[in-house]
Amino acid sequence: MKYPKRIPEWLTLWLWRALREEIYPNIRAIAVSFSDDKMLRMRYYLDRPVTEYDRESIDMVMTCVLSEASSNEDIKSVKEECEHSKLPIGELDPLDDFIYIRREY
Repeated sequence: MKYPKRIPEWLTLWLWRALREEIYPNIRAIAVSFSDDKMLRMRYYLDRPVTEYDRESIDMVMTCVLSEASSNEDIKSVKEECEHSKLPIGELDPLDDFIYIRREY
């Protein structure tokens, strides 16, 4: 099993705050990575094909996260991804870590 790299605690808190009102039933999981060159990558895993609503939602989350930054030295770039997947949660790529996972039976 691949053990994910942990993202910085300060970034985890920023992401949780940004996601408070953006989690909706079609999101199965949200994976994130934060590279040494300060690029934040976020991926929504959805239970249906991707829509414009999903792209707007992930954009809103990233905007909120970036608004937490005191300068562009905290996060230098972002990459937003939305993916429809029927794979079991355990087979999804967590990137560095999952920030959210929906309970599935």
